[in-house]
This record gives sequence, structure tokens and C-alpha cells, in this order.
Amino acid sequence: MSPFKPHQYRDWYIACTTQDLRDSLRHPPISRTVLGVPLVLFRGSHGQAIALLDRCPHRNVPLSLGKVERHTVQGKPASHRLVCRYHGWQFDEQGHCQNIPGLCPLVMEENQRAIAYPTVEQQGFIWVYPTVETAPNHQPYHFPLVEQPKFSTFGWQMQAPISRENIAENFLDATHTHFVHAGLIRSSHQRRPVTVQITRGDRQVEAIYRGEQQISGLIYRLLAPGCREVISIGRFLLPAIAQIEYQTDRNDYRLLMSLFITPIDHQQVQIHSVITFRWGKINWLGRLIGQPLFHQAMRQDLNILLAQAKNLERFGGEQFAYTQLDLLRPHIDYLLQTPDEPTAQSPKPLSRFEKTIAIQL
Repeated sequence: MSPFKPHQYRDWYIACTTQDLRDSLRHPPISRTVLGVPLVLFRGSHGQAIALLDRCPHRNVPLSLGKVERHTVQGKPASHRLVCRYHGWQFDEQGHCQNIPGLCPLVMEENQRAIAYPTVEQQGFIWVYPTVETAPNHQPYHFPLVEQPKFSTFGWQMQAPISRENIAENFLDATHTHFVHAGLIRSSHQRRPVTVQITRGDRQVEAIYRGEQQISGLIYRLLAPGCREVISIGRFLLPAIAQIEYQTDRNDYRLLMSLFITPIDHQQVQIHSVITFRWGKINWLGRLIGQPLFHQAMRQDLNILLAQAKNLERFGGEQFAYTQLDLLRPHIDYLLQTPDEPTAQSPKPLSRFEKTIAIQL
């Protein structure tokens, strides 16, 4: 039985990057798992991303062990076929079995089909809609600012044995930065009073932090020099996006960090980061300085999250205590567990005001 709710499958998830999925006539197909659904991905005859269930319907061997061949028929456009390594069954780009070696003539049966899933390729990612029970009625998430002039973007990806909820909470939690990232993001001996306003909508929740004239850590002293005011915003958006935005009193300094967290199963995730920024008139220097510092911060987070995951297993699961400082975790859990169907329309505005509290950061 799947640990994921049925409504969680009715959304788009990143399966891999564009660079991961190379020319399938020269490179083997790749295997990915999204919400417990094993997938084989390859390029079709027009370069489009194809995603099939990674299981041959014949003897259930992984189709990702096979290869892609070009198939031509006189008078018809060429197509690509995925060939099973075990008995050579050939599947077209829609998952239909088109040839069984040794069997002539071929009578196609529905149970000979490999299930095909919708895909979209945009902004350097291959997105998969991991169910065939319903057709998608909306497009995948579009990362803001990436195509904007004067902004630069970098990113990275990793796989970790950590739950989606714990990854998102850690990324959006400001109160751990004084300890896990001491001196790099914030310092305990330089705390300031701030106000936090929390607002929730149907598919996202955000916390807006106001009152930090300047964040005390090294990253922000280097990347936001001379800024007198910083407003930081932490967001969680369905299906699994954790996002931090820093706005300053200067229009030429802005930072937006997004993590798309694709669950592999209930205790393992694939993370794709998109970090977009504008650093005055010399973005290249911001990238040169910022990229290694952000990687250092993520390594620090990963170490504490791996320790947490190991201890959760040791003690048989989560037994969390909560305070008012745990600002977003209850909302993250609520959004993930509450069915809400995405639509083709623009996201609804945040309408439910939760609270404003005073804390020290």
C-alpha cells in the first residue's frame, strides 16, 4: 500500500534534469522513482521526454535495462522503440508493444502495454505526472525570476534518506540557523526582535519576517553589502516546494532560493535546487562567492538531518514537541494531507491570515 495520499499523485514532480536525459540512441535509458512509482525515461524520436512504468509486462524485468532503437517504416515518420533486455519486446513512445520477436503475426493486447505517464520539459527539468487515473489539468511549477534579465541562476541536486516534511521544515526554519549555521547565516549573540506574519492559502503557506535591518551571518554581509533593511519570506508550496526569498531596500540586490523535493518513497527524496539572485552590477562575483557558501550551508543542514533521520529510526518514529517558534511545520503537514486539486488557473491568493508573532532572530 502506498504511503502517499491519492491526491498527491495528481501533480507534477521533477524526475530528472534535462542534462540527465541524453540522446537515447547513444545513451541508455535512465531509471527514476517518483512517489514510489518506478519509471524508465528516454528520448523520443523528436527529442521529447518519454516516461514509462519501469516494468516489462511480459516477465516484469526493468525496462531501464534495455535500449532504445530507431524504427522506420516506409512512408511513415521514424520512431523510437524501447527494447526489453530479456525477450526483446519492443515498446513505442506511448508504451504500446509493437513487436514480440518470434511471434508472427502480433496481436496487440492491452496487458502487453507498458504504462506511459505525461511529461513536460521546461526550465532544464523533466517533469512527470505520476498517475494515469486522471489527466493533468495544469502545468508544472514555473520557477520565478530565472528568465529575468540581470538575474543569475545556479543549482544542484542530491538524493537523501530524509522525509519531504523534514527537508522542507529545515530549509524554512530560521531558528536553527544560529546553531547549525553559526556565523555563516546568523549569530546567536546578535539577535534582534522581528515580527513574523503567517498566511496560508489553498496550496501554500508563507511566513514574512520583518525587522532585521541586516542579517548577521557571513553570507549576507558578502551578498547584501550596504543594505539597511532585509525582509525574508519563507514559503511552502504544493506539491513539494520550499522557497526562501530575501528582499532588500535596494532593487539591485535580491535572492530567491527554491528546493523542489521529489519523494522517492516515504523516507527518501530527490532534491533539486534553483538559486536565483541579482547582486548589484557584478552578478558573476556574487555567483563566485555565493555558490561555495550555499553548498557549505546545505552540507551543514544535511549532516543534522541525517542525524535526525537516524535517531527517528532508532526511536521508532517521530515524537515531536512543538512551540510557537515552529512556525510552518503544522501548515506543511496540513497542506500535504489535505486534498486540494490544482487547476489551470493562476494560484489563488493567500487568503487565510493565521497570526503575527514577535520573536528574536
